[in-house]
Amino acid sequence: MFKKLMICFGIISMTAACGLETYTGGDLPTARRLAAIKEGDSAEKVVRVLGTPAYQVHTSEGAPQLYVYARNQKISRAFLDPQEIERDVYAYTFDAQGEVVSIRHLTLADARQVSCSDAKTPVQATELSVWQQLINNFGRYDAGGQDSSVRR
Repeated sequence: MFKKLMICFGIISMTAACGLETYTGGDLPTARRLAAIKEGDSAEKVVRVLGTPAYQVHTSEGAPQLYVYARNQKISRAFLDPQEIERDVYAYTFDAQGEVVSIRHLTLADARQVSCSDAKTPVQATELSVWQQLINNFGRYDAGGQDSSVRR
């Protein structure tokens, strides 16, 4: 009985130690500040009201094209991969005069899942063992400022 009780206590204490952690990345302005920006506002007003964007794209002349403000939250359970639970992205697009043309609010529901391929590209090189590397590097050392890659 005591042994079963100790096993249960051990399992409970291990699961409690591997609890739930929440991570927040990025920072969004308040909803009131976000609502203060309308189409036709200048880029200077956007930066003054919302602050410096997390990501920005400018034309070659220096005029703004896109400002992005973003925040996301992830949770991590024990040894499992973190899972994103919330994402807010506000994208402000500008015209050539630097005025807001469109405002887009994107969430996690707007995200697209991208599948990664496990395919590998073969490399046309020889794999050297540790001993071969050591023998090939024998005698290669920095000889007082001379090029050590040149063999004599």
